[in-house]
Amino acid sequence: MTSQKDSFHALGLSPSTLQGLTEMGYEKPTPVQLDTIPAFLEGHDLVVQSRTGTGKTAAFGIPIVERVDVARGEIQALVLTPTRELTLQVREEIAKIGAAKGVQVQSIYGGDSMADQVRGIEAGAHVAVGTPGRVLDLLRRGALRLDAVKWLVLDEADRMLDMGFAVEMGQIMSFVPKERQTLLFSATVPLGIRGLIYNYLKEPRWVLLSEDFAYVKEVRHTYLITPRMQKEAVLEKLIEYDQPTSSMIFCNTREEVRSVANFLVRRGLPAAMISSDLPQRKREQVMARFRSGQIRHLVATDVAARGIDIEELSHVFVYSTPDSPEAYIHRAGRTGRIGRGGVVVSLVSATDLMSFNRLANRYHLQLEERSVPTAEEVEARKTERLVALLAQEASGVSADDVEDLRKVADAICAHPERHRLIAHLIQRDVGVGDTTEEEPEATPEPEPPSQPKPGQAQSQGPSQGQGQGQGPGRRRGRRRGRRRD
Repeated sequence: MTSQKDSFHALGLSPSTLQGLTEMGYEKPTPVQLDTIPAFLEGHDLVVQSRTGTGKTAAFGIPIVERVDVARGEIQALVLTPTRELTLQVREEIAKIGAAKGVQVQSIYGGDSMADQVRGIEAGAHVAVGTPGRVLDLLRRGALRLDAVKWLVLDEADRMLDMGFAVEMGQIMSFVPKERQTLLFSATVPLGIRGLIYNYLKEPRWVLLSEDFAYVKEVRHTYLITPRMQKEAVLEKLIEYDQPTSSMIFCNTREEVRSVANFLVRRGLPAAMISSDLPQRKREQVMARFRSGQIRHLVATDVAARGIDIEELSHVFVYSTPDSPEAYIHRAGRTGRIGRGGVVVSLVSATDLMSFNRLANRYHLQLEERSVPTAEEVEARKTERLVALLAQEASGVSADDVEDLRKVADAICAHPERHRLIAHLIQRDVGVGDTTEEEPEATPEPEPPSQPKPGQAQSQGPSQGQGQGQGPGRRRGRRRGRRRD
């Protein structure tokens, strides 16, 4: 049970804000909220470095709702985000927090009707959440005025700069009153953006909750040394072995995204891709199917995935090692949200080793090396899960039903075609087909002798053995009950 001193009541929030938090199921503030909300309410400019999945949105959303004057039908707070998905998520959360108070929140982003967005602004929105490009477009058209803005939030600021929004952000600043409170939130604060901080913020307080551990410590960080040409086949084996409830698979280019997504779909896995050039309506359809569980594996680039927040994502697969250590932290941050656990699996080829070593050393990652599961291990894991599923479902069968059907069960077990009969029942009722796989000998990609394993000293030599000789080749003769290649 949450004590009074650890609750939102201790922050001195108004009854309407507390009501909104209660209706959302929020009981106890996270550390970033405890450190940020009082400083925000005191009027300080803030730089908040807190790892992804710790409640940063509510950390600025709660005090915005608390301070907004709903009697004034004009934009009083502006939140800039790097992507459409993050814009929609931030808008939704602030709207829920402020619902009891009557706070109106308008999202502003490209790919949606500009006329609808303007109507929302004119209807008296109090908070605007948007991407820099569309916000600047509306400002230039005179459809958006920021004269009354008292609070400016730069969310995921490092990624906005990485995505090339520095010019747009600077131009937006000319439309915002100089007398304002500015807050910058990000999972990482690389040295390159510190000049931006001091240009836009006045004597900011720094809240550094993730300087030592920018990654979520509850998440397992694992890797496999994998020949580049075998990554798709290895990825499939890992998915079949781990059976993630849901996963995101990160690639460096749109071409890789298409290739990996198409491969997984051909193998019968419930996968889809999302990229920056996908039409907005299609993106929203893909995300709706992903959140509903129709799609379990989402393949994306960093840019396309920015802002996607799936609370119960169990796995992140890093198919291509990112160019910067910060990008890895953002990828890994998709899992392990708000104290939950998760697994990050990196597929590291010979050409990736230098970059992967760099990010491992930069953030002192506690890495585990994995080997590629064999076909026998995959099948054994599938059998184990299937038996557990059948046992769970059978637990609901009454003792009377068991007794009534005992003779039928004994007859099936004694029948000369008993395996076929049981396979038919399983296939019909559980939807699992039998599989046969041939695994030709793989041709491993040679590893350069000068590169050490991730996390090892340079003098310890290259990574040998694990993951190379065990990598899968192309599959032949594969049959599945309901999965079609």
